[in-house]
Amino acid sequence: MSSIVVPGFKSSELIAELDKVFANYSADEKAKLIKQVNGIFQFTIKNSEGKEEIFTIDCKKEGNVVRGKGATKADAILTIGDKDFVDLAEGKLNGQKAYMSGKLKIKGQMMLAMKLDNVFKSIKPKSKL
Repeated sequence: MSSIVVPGFKSSELIAELDKVFANYSADEKAKLIKQVNGIFQFTIKNSEGKEEIFTIDCKKEGNVVRGKGATKADAILTIGDKDFVDLAEGKLNGQKAYMSGKLKIKGQMMLAMKLDNVFKSIKPKSKL
């Protein structure tokens, strides 16, 4: 089991899946993603018990995922509930609607958050059964 997976956080399973996808990317695929997105996302995810976990997705330098704060300062910090994150990643929740309704809070480069779809697309084929 990956060190990214945290019991009680369904979102951590998707983030761990993203980490696996990134790890299996060729150098060219990783370079393409980094060029497309060019940003570091830090997610503060709160579960139903009120516990918080932080995950960082680096699509700027390394093309990797870590639990906790990354080595490089995040360009966009997103705060979202565990279930809402899963829905967002699976395409069941629209990011703009989530933001407008207060389910998603963004600090930093708001326009960068629009590129999250490109990141989540890399795990979509595996998450849909």
